[in-house]
Amino acid sequence: MNTFFTTTEYNRWMLVDDDGEILAMLSAAIKTMTGAEVECYDSPQCALSAFAATPGKYRLVITDYEMPEMNGAELCRRMRAISPSQEILLATGSGRFTEEEAYQNGFTALLKKPFPLEALRETIGHAGIELALPERASEFYT
Repeated sequence: MNTFFTTTEYNRWMLVDDDGEILAMLSAAIKTMTGAEVECYDSPQCALSAFAATPGKYRLVITDYEMPEMNGAELCRRMRAISPSQEILLATGSGRFTEEEAYQNGFTALLKKPFPLEALRETIGHAGIELALPERASEFYT
């Protein structure tokens, strides 16, 4: 599943999760909060291929941990081998990671699923990413 929303250059994000419903919800929330272009991948292999083809293309990558083919930590490791400065957030329901362990595995931040969208909003802000449309983001908090 690859979904594209078009806005401006270098305001492009990559979402990787094997659950299509999570991808749809998260991409809609991010689009509303940031105005970013969002590319969704339900396969970490496909996501890695897209990333490797144009590594400077993405402002932020958000990935799940538990996925078939490759887990999120391995995806992060491979992406960082290509582009060491890439910001990558781990969004997971796995109790495996503490925030410190997420950092040690190369992630910029950790979001534990299920997370309220306010937590996503705060994490995006802490990562230094401007919230283009914060007043509209509240429609997702119900």
